[in-house]
Amino acid sequence: MKFGFWKEFDVFLAVMSAFPQAVLGYIMLIINYLIPDRCQRKKTKDISGQIVLITGAGSGIGRLLAIEFSKLSAIVVLLDVNNIGLHETRNLLNTDTKVFLYECDVSNRHKVYEVAKRIKTEVGKVDILVNNAGIVNGKRFLDVPDEMIEKIMAINCLAHFWVSAPFLKKIISS
Repeated sequence: MKFGFWKEFDVFLAVMSAFPQAVLGYIMLIINYLIPDRCQRKKTKDISGQIVLITGAGSGIGRLLAIEFSKLSAIVVLLDVNNIGLHETRNLLNTDTKVFLYECDVSNRHKVYEVAKRIKTEVGKVDILVNNAGIVNGKRFLDVPDEMIEKIMAINCLAHFWVSAPFLKKIISS
């Protein structure tokens, strides 16, 4: 049985094992954002006119994804708990992009299902779903209150199920 530093170190190693793929994804997004289009390989799929739903679009990577999908002439549907952030993101998109904003706490499945019905009615069938919403806490694992751990798990894990469930059947069938 491990105590003190070694127990915390094992927890740290377990958490860190999940980060390499996330870090690589962030690096690729930054590279794609900074390198001019003429230096990148050509896109292989035309998604103009397709409906793209992005969670966590009020800031960070979600905002960058919205900008990139906007450049590809997609119809973007943006979800975030931060309504001000959603409007800031919309202001950064191409002016001719069709944009739909929905304030939604993706950790609340009832709210997600409510918003999903509205999206299906107001926008149509979602073609591409980007489950991007997530939160982090800068504290050491053992210093994080139980309520915060529950919130982190609800947003970073369970929300993917709540958001995917209403749209996945139609995405797979197309």
